[in-house]
Parts: sequence; C-alpha cells; structure tokens
Amino acid sequence: MEKEQKRELIANYKQQKTTGGVYEIRNLQTGKRFLKADINLEAAQNRFDFSQKVNSCVQIKMREDWERFGGEAFAFAVLEEIELGAEESPRGFKDRLKKLEEHYKSLSAPELLY
Repeated sequence: MEKEQKRELIANYKQQKTTGGVYEIRNLQTGKRFLKADINLEAAQNRFDFSQKVNSCVQIKMREDWERFGGEAFAFAVLEEIELGAEESPRGFKDRLKKLEEHYKSLSAPELLY
C-alpha cells in the first residue's frame, strides 16, 4: 500500500463519527429485556448476530432463557443513538451513554429486565 493511500485511509477513519447508544436484546417468549449502552452499536449488533448463528448466548444474564428458548427467541433493537460531541472526551461520552442506559432501565419494570 502506498503511503499516500494509507494516509487517506487513516484520514477517512478519523473523520468517521463515533455513534453509540442504547440497545436491547428482547426475549420474544417472555418479554424480558437486556438493556445496554455501547460506544459502538454496530459491533454490538454483530456480536448478537454471531451469537445467534453459533447458538451461544451473548450475555451471561440471559443464558438460562437462551438455552431454554434458543437464540431465535431473542431480538436485537437499537433504542437510541447518540454521537460523540466535537469537544467531548471519550470518558464524557461513556458517562453520557451510561446515564442514557440508566434512563431506559428506569422506564422498565425491574422484573422484566435481565
């Protein structure tokens, strides 16, 4: 790879917007949900999809239900996306995501959360 091409790829990568957010993995049989904030929603979706393909539970809290109902009984959904602010530190972004996760958990009945 030529130096100029490499520089261009690096510059393009750095210009990508960081999009995080809150997602849920819902048990379609019981209605229980696993809520989580992540700095990379695409990676979270990929982990879930891979877990379904190999029938390996993605979250230990759901393992019993995963084994009982199978991976096809679960669905992944993004609840809210947010972008890293121009002047925001990575730590500040993580803190903001954590607060967003707590907000969504507060809206749910505790018995319906993993």
